[in-house]
Amino acid sequence: MNKGKGLSRPLLLLAALLAIGLAAPLAPCLQGAIKPYYGGEIVVRLNEPSSFNLNAANYSNLIFYSLIYENFFFLKKNGEITSHVFRDYRYEPTARTLFLTPKENLSFSNGKPLTARNIQASLKVFLGSDLSAASRLRKMIKNVRLDGEDVAVELMADHPDIVAMLTAPELVVLAENEQSFSGPFYPQEWEKGRHLVLRANPYYAGGRTYLDRVRVSFSESPAPDLFLSGPGQFKDSCLEFDSGIYQNIYLCFLQGDIGQNTKVALYSLLKRFNEATGWRYRELNSLTSDDESPIAIRIKTLTPQKTASILKYSEIKLHALSSLSSLEKDLTAFLKESNLRIETLFIDDSQFRASLDSTSIKYALVDKIFQKKTPPEEKISRILKETSFNQFNAKYLRLLSELDEARFSNSQELLTEQIARISEAIVGDGFILPLFQKNYSLYVRRSWPALEIDDYGRPLLQKVGKANE
Repeated sequence: MNKGKGLSRPLLLLAALLAIGLAAPLAPCLQGAIKPYYGGEIVVRLNEPSSFNLNAANYSNLIFYSLIYENFFFLKKNGEITSHVFRDYRYEPTARTLFLTPKENLSFSNGKPLTARNIQASLKVFLGSDLSAASRLRKMIKNVRLDGEDVAVELMADHPDIVAMLTAPELVVLAENEQSFSGPFYPQEWEKGRHLVLRANPYYAGGRTYLDRVRVSFSESPAPDLFLSGPGQFKDSCLEFDSGIYQNIYLCFLQGDIGQNTKVALYSLLKRFNEATGWRYRELNSLTSDDESPIAIRIKTLTPQKTASILKYSEIKLHALSSLSSLEKDLTAFLKESNLRIETLFIDDSQFRASLDSTSIKYALVDKIFQKKTPPEEKISRILKETSFNQFNAKYLRLLSELDEARFSNSQELLTEQIARISEAIVGDGFILPLFQKNYSLYVRRSWPALEIDDYGRPLLQKVGKANE
């Protein structure tokens, strides 16, 4: 520029600032005519949780608890790993240690500081759980300690993929106080049987959410904006997302003194429940999915008359996980109409786990959710490891060890044979009988901008807002 005819340096700076100021408001317009705005409420229809204690046993729970608890890491469908909690995380192979550095000035929903000590405690709680993902990590992690502002995760061997292992949906940041939450929302109002209102967490580590509230509805009214249902429905009014997961329901026998006739009779009765109530679960004739199982488990059901004669004086107490509470009303009514002395008891997951090694529970309904893409051998292993009943003896430990050997043998034939052996052993021993399977899609009203689904099938509502034309 000609020095004599150009602008002075202060004027150039002023012009640049004015240009930036004028251009900034136009930037959103260049991105499209529709953008989200802050405020408002989204209505999500889910099953009613039993409490705020983390329990991701079914798909509905998986979504609900992701709204009030923040994960260490998120795994996107494209394989990208992100975190709202950590400003830095680095793995040092020579020290075999992962260093997690939390963001500065983090807080829980009640304003109390969220520190490295909370991260350390939360990871230890997860490692102490009976989840399969936790079991795998326990074999890898030697110690979790504080290192200044960092949480140092010391490993027993070199595992460069350790961060990917920490994307488990059950690994969340917990507070010492149960009424304090780390997620994008926190519970504000709970009207049992109707709805639960979640308020935006003003201290959320991921930043300000577009939404002010999430109304979790447990009834048919009001019409939801986001809900779960079977695949291939509501295509005219909603966008459909493949969840990538399915839910299995099993009948388990936790004591060894139960007769085979009683087992088959109760199994037959529950099979008819599915037909009589129209729940429309798929028949499940394998431990994982019929499409991927090397064998089909066929259990001959009994007639209603034969079932009634066997169970007439049984006085069975059928325990069920609270994650199956959506079945409670219909199942209780069905069993009452059967004129059999069968009592149904729905209990919280934590109470159920604490009772497994006692003699208080003999008959149980449990459910598991699986990612479709997970190899069958990992699902079989998870069923056994997370169902550590009294029958989980040396035989099953040996079968699990043989399954691990087959997984690393690079022989698909050997692996398939081992999966078949385990499946036959579990059912043959009357340990677990597969009942039903349910596949899900996630539906979102078209009035909402497209949202993102993570690799575990959960909607990420942090940056979802009502469309503003």
